[in-house]
Amino acid sequence: MGDWHGAWCLATASFLGLLSLQLEWQETADLRHSALALCFRHGALLLRRERVRTASLLAAAFLAGLYQLALLPVRRRTKDYHDPSSRHFKALRAKMFPPGFPDGWHCVCNASDVADGRVKSISALGTYMVAFRGQDGKVGVLHAFCPHMGAHLGMGGMVVGNLLRCPFHHWSFDASGRCGHVPYRRTAREMPQGAKLKSYEVREHLERIFVWFDAEGRAPLWELQCHRRLEEDLQKGSFYLAAIRQMEFDQHCCEMHMNSADPFHFKTLHAPLPLPVLEKVITADHTATQEYGKGVVNEELKDQWQMCSFEERTHGLFFFGRPWLPVPFSASVASSIETNVTFEGPTVVHFRLRTPIGVLRQVKTILPVEPFKVYVEARWYAENSVPRFIAAALACIGGRALEQDRQVWENKVYHKKPVLVSGDGPFLDFMRWYDQFYSEHSETLCYDW
Repeated sequence: MGDWHGAWCLATASFLGLLSLQLEWQETADLRHSALALCFRHGALLLRRERVRTASLLAAAFLAGLYQLALLPVRRRTKDYHDPSSRHFKALRAKMFPPGFPDGWHCVCNASDVADGRVKSISALGTYMVAFRGQDGKVGVLHAFCPHMGAHLGMGGMVVGNLLRCPFHHWSFDASGRCGHVPYRRTAREMPQGAKLKSYEVREHLERIFVWFDAEGRAPLWELQCHRRLEEDLQKGSFYLAAIRQMEFDQHCCEMHMNSADPFHFKTLHAPLPLPVLEKVITADHTATQEYGKGVVNEELKDQWQMCSFEERTHGLFFFGRPWLPVPFSASVASSIETNVTFEGPTVVHFRLRTPIGVLRQVKTILPVEPFKVYVEARWYAENSVPRFIAAALACIGGRALEQDRQVWENKVYHKKPVLVSGDGPFLDFMRWYDQFYSEHSETLCYDW
């Protein structure tokens, strides 16, 4: 009995002890949770206060920056007043350059311009012309204004048979400029001498219309020749027309020809490979030679006073212009390509590229629209063995190569007595050669543009 009583008392005491410990632990946990909640609330309050403080500091810094920007002086570049299109700059160039319209054959339009009875209006060479093709297939190029009442024959004029009819009173003119019909004429007597329009000697080659322009009114002093072999090859079907590029430049028509006398500029302006992106990393090494009074006609170099023969060679491509970083195989590929350029007269250029896969030809014409504005059309032809995409790529390279010169050409003057040093090209030889295409009245033909 005593043992059982003692055990019961021990169990009761243990239960009460555990109960008290559990109550104590629960109270402690509640206190702990309360403390943590208090800490979190205090931290959040401090964080909000810190954010407000940071935002205030940022706003103050922003306002201070605006204050400084508003009051501190800004270092600006000065305004550029050079304007190559200004009247003053054009007048300066007109005093220094040769006359704007040299004597010779000039391509004034394409055969497609006068197809299907169309009349082509032409403003070039210091005058106004119209071109048309009669039913007999003959192309005529005439002075543009009717001698009767001054109507422009290209503005509403029509081809009727072999005559070009004026839109105003229907006077009609043939390819020689003779007035062949007046609808209300009452007499059979011959037309007055003044009724005849000025006409131009016309040649049609490679689907292009060329006229002979001469300040003295002389008959043609020479004929175009360099196209003949190409024309035969096109008729036989061994060559094809690959690309046509049309461009305008605000420059004198002599500039492209003057490149023949300037071999060193190929190492400066034309050193970058004229292709997008690649021009930033790859350069080419060029050399050039020239002979004035000679030209390649039917694959033969001949003496021709109106021609200049120009040979260009590329010796390889290099990364970043470093001779010790050549583009692999570029030297061997470049050595297999032969380039000849023949300048035929003052405004016609023939390129011939002989490559391992075939021959490519380019015929480029330069039409002086104004003394310092030229229209350039380049037509690329390729042998049938040359893939069309390669011919198109070379045409693109040729066009971009011209763009490399544009900034210089459109902003330069002409020194008739340039300061030269050893290593310069034969500029004086070029000037003597190009001067052959001017005559006594060349300067008087330039309008006051």
